[in-house]
Amino acid sequence: MRFATRNKFAQTVIAGCAVLLMVLVIFGFTGRYFAPGDSIALMRPQVGVLLVLFAVILLAVHARGFALASLVFAMIAVGSVAAGFIPASDDCDDTCVTLYQKNLMSKAWPRYPLADDILQSNAEIVTLQEVSSHNQEYMSNLFDHYPRSAICEFRPEQNVAILTTLPVVEGTEFCLHGLGLVGLQVVGPDKQPVWVVSVHLNWPYPYEQFEQSKRIARHIEQLEGPVLIAGDFNMVHWGSSVRRIGSAADNQVFGPALNTHNRGSWMLPMPIDNLLVPKGTTGTAELRPFMGSDHLGIKARISLP
Repeated sequence: MRFATRNKFAQTVIAGCAVLLMVLVIFGFTGRYFAPGDSIALMRPQVGVLLVLFAVILLAVHARGFALASLVFAMIAVGSVAAGFIPASDDCDDTCVTLYQKNLMSKAWPRYPLADDILQSNAEIVTLQEVSSHNQEYMSNLFDHYPRSAICEFRPEQNVAILTTLPVVEGTEFCLHGLGLVGLQVVGPDKQPVWVVSVHLNWPYPYEQFEQSKRIARHIEQLEGPVLIAGDFNMVHWGSSVRRIGSAADNQVFGPALNTHNRGSWMLPMPIDNLLVPKGTTGTAELRPFMGSDHLGIKARISLP
């Protein structure tokens, strides 16, 4: 009798923990409507893996119904993030453009190697965040190399910028001061006009990412034609803030998602630097070293559909 009571208690405790994880999965999908939802969504892959473990344990204690529910929620959690980790197609030809994305880290030491790495990439488009007067001084060879640039004030000494060697459509440059958004329209190698946007989002709830991403999405919705969006989103690709901005341009994540922050690890990846591209875009993406920043760079070869 005592053994049966203990077994029932164990079932209740384990099932209760599994239900709590299922609630977290559900709440993590509410970021479209509630700011805290995206903060919970950051843990979605880890919660999914834990639910698989709980499903096995629940089977072992003969709680088959809870085990099945745990497995279903695990599949939903993991399945919702898996697509962003699939590598992009490497079909790239002379119409491809090279884009280099980097959060410079505004207060870092002189960056001659970083400037040289960007120059050696032969990137036609460079999207930057945390551009400070310090960075502009010690990376002057980079800024001097690119004939056209757009720099927009965000936070003090943390501006967003675009540098390009491509022809720029006159009168298209825009800057939303204090919002972490700058953009312009360039003419690609295939003579097709394409918008390029550099984004820097605040951290998610309790910070202001929710409202900021909505305002950015509303502006991007007004752009006509294909849009390349790159930046430090401070949010994973499955988060609603990223998806909201991508949907505004009818874009998709350019995979695979890459762990770009120095606080990330294989247990808790932080793919918070993202590229959002028109659906059907092909190409490749690779990480570049930290080089004094707390973010890795991304070098992408992109062929628009």
